[in-house]
Amino acid sequence: MYFQEFPKGLYTFNYANETPKLATNILARTRFNPNIITNASVFYKYMLKDEDTPEIVAFKEYGDSTLHWVVCLINELKDPLFDFPLSTIALENVILKKYNFANISLAFSTVHHYELEVENTLIEVGGPTTVTKNTSIVTLQQYDYTSNTLVANIANSPQLNLNPIVFRANNADANSNITAYLSQKRTYKPVYVYDYEFEENEKKREIKMLRSEYIQPLKTQLRTLLNE
Repeated sequence: MYFQEFPKGLYTFNYANETPKLATNILARTRFNPNIITNASVFYKYMLKDEDTPEIVAFKEYGDSTLHWVVCLINELKDPLFDFPLSTIALENVILKKYNFANISLAFSTVHHYELEVENTLIEVGGPTTVTKNTSIVTLQQYDYTSNTLVANIANSPQLNLNPIVFRANNADANSNITAYLSQKRTYKPVYVYDYEFEENEKKREIKMLRSEYIQPLKTQLRTLLNE
């Protein structure tokens, strides 16, 4: 259905001995009005199930599986097979092939990367205690992937507590010894291959769906742009 509106032209491999045939130019490209594609008010969220495909989702939501192209277009899906979340079995097969593991148990014991969590604790003068946390990723370049150890031996010292910073608060009496304290704790946490790949797979679970009343305007715009 999607390619019905695409421009057509005569095509042949051998103009001397073969009559040209009318063929659809599936390589045609166009750009849609951003008011339709990016306007959040015309969409709603949909959580994908393991068995969902663009055709199944289109049938569930629109009652027409041929509108699968709307699902792919709106979500910019280039490969519906892998851009949709994989089932547990399919995901584990991908992990085995991607990391060249002999069995899936290795995915639970092999570190993919480390996360550095920095926790700051501020004790104010005569005020509250404030705790803030920030998490960042320790990249592959910072540890030895084959031995699963950090180059700086952070794996052997997963938690680093720095000496607290003591300072005089702005509201403290200049003649007093009242101070505020800022302490920092850094914790390195391993993220294993299976957990990483599982979370990446789950990120694909939520897609956006174009509301039914906007499908016809989308078709009309597609037809107009392609005919131009």
